[in-house]
Amino acid sequence: AMFDDNKKIGIGCCGLGVLCLGMGIMLLFDRTLLALGNVAFLLGLSLLMGKKVFKFFFRKEKWKGTTSFFTGIAVIIIGWPFCGFLIEMYGVWKLFAAFLPNLISSLQYTVPGASMVLSMWPISIVVGWIKDTRRLPV
Repeated sequence: AMFDDNKKIGIGCCGLGVLCLGMGIMLLFDRTLLALGNVAFLLGLSLLMGKKVFKFFFRKEKWKGTTSFFTGIAVIIIGWPFCGFLIEMYGVWKLFAAFLPNLISSLQYTVPGASMVLSMWPISIVVGWIKDTRRLPV
């Protein structure tokens, strides 16, 4: 067994969170779907990472990302979903930017059709920029 039950449920919750966030964006920043997506994503992340999730979010060098991520969630809940989403996306960028090259490479090699989508014109520019500028120290 590669994943225990918590990791399987965590992957499902993260997927549900991303799906709800995507639908919330498509439905012109629906506040309820964005909030539900955030809760599901955070629940999934905590199930995937376990106790390490607190260490991840509350490290000194990640304070800007953590602050803006949770501030964005609060702004969405208060009632300004577009502004909250922008603030939250800045936080996601600051928190997860180091993982993006690895995530993109994994998507290209494991998900059928992903390499074709990621090589299309507008997306390929962003993918190339992310792969060139964000490297984890080896």
